[in-house]
Amino acid sequence: MKRLLLGFGLAATIAYAARELLGARPPQPTWDETDNDPEDLSDDLAQRAREAEGAQAEEEAPAG
Repeated sequence: MKRLLLGFGLAATIAYAARELLGARPPQPTWDETDNDPEDLSDDLAQRAREAEGAQAEEEAPAG
């Protein structure tokens, strides 16, 4: 049983090392490619607030 576990662990270690050495790492996204751009975050939140206020005003308006 110990040999089986040791063999499995060794094979997993070799496979992981080979994948790290031979595999290309995916490129990390830039701020432009994410929704987390700190420069746009305040503008986005302000726009969402305006949209929410507009939707709330439409709900409160009398239908008549």
